[in-house]
Amino acid sequence: MIAGPRQPLLSVAYGVVFLTLLGGATPSLAADLRIEVAEEGWGSATRADVNAVLVSAAQPLWKAAGSPQLPLIRVDPSGGPIVLHRRDPDGAIRVRLAVQGRRWAQMAYQFGHEMSHILCGFDEDPDPHHWLEEAACEAASLFTLRKMARKWKRNPPYANWSSYSEHLEAYAQKLIDKGALPEAATIESYYRQHRVAVQSSPVQRDKLLVIAVGWLHLMEQDPAAWHALRYLNHGVPESDELIGDALHRWKMNCPGELRGQVDRVAEMLGVAIVDDGGEVEDVDDYVRDISRVKPTESRSPSGTLTSPTRNRCSVFLRCET
Repeated sequence: MIAGPRQPLLSVAYGVVFLTLLGGATPSLAADLRIEVAEEGWGSATRADVNAVLVSAAQPLWKAAGSPQLPLIRVDPSGGPIVLHRRDPDGAIRVRLAVQGRRWAQMAYQFGHEMSHILCGFDEDPDPHHWLEEAACEAASLFTLRKMARKWKRNPPYANWSSYSEHLEAYAQKLIDKGALPEAATIESYYRQHRVAVQSSPVQRDKLLVIAVGWLHLMEQDPAAWHALRYLNHGVPESDELIGDALHRWKMNCPGELRGQVDRVAEMLGVAIVDDGGEVEDVDDYVRDISRVKPTESRSPSGTLTSPTRNRCSVFLRCET
């Protein structure tokens, strides 16, 4: 569901702007972040209420990532959930969700995932380890829901929304329980067992969710982990890049004070990053061998990759009744 040819990710300084919660609510002040909600298509939900939810979902991730300058983000209610590579004529980023009505938890879950793609600097470079970004975005959705639940309990967008904090927390917990490790397993052992499947189909949400839940704990322990994700897609990956190479590239593109965050991810996965002249290696030869299995790719007549590996559509988990 890539909508067009690649365009560079814009970094536009907007100065200080207001994320206005329409309908009389107090505006929320933020710098260099704007969200524009489609006027129609939200079912029983008002545009003002949708805006309030999206602001609540975006702010924790954006602030944890260092409050970077971003283009305007336009959000549609249908056609996704996905963030489009093709920018609007004015340079805005287009996000499409797949939710209507007052399903705030589902809406925040979807938007948190797509917001994380934006913060990761998503691009169209073929990447054999795109699953890393997808797992980070799954963790972002959980992070968003838990942050929102805590904030809405004490300071919701509207006073009568405070009771909904329990639903946000329950939605997140249901996903966390679904992503629980098998008994006696670790993220390292689980990843080693399933890495070929994860790499060949990075939209396999059941397996990614397990890794994402483990990653979530790291991110909640130290929110600087989100700042490091800004550099995840820097550099150009090789088609046969090993996981250790991918982590090394990410680490070397991070500022020095953030490189330890990549080391924490490598430790979680059981991958050694060797910083001697750029050489990297996995923990053992077996892991190295199976990591060379490549996903199947195909291209449209225009040359656009059409395999699941390059599909940025975020296939969400339908957990809300």
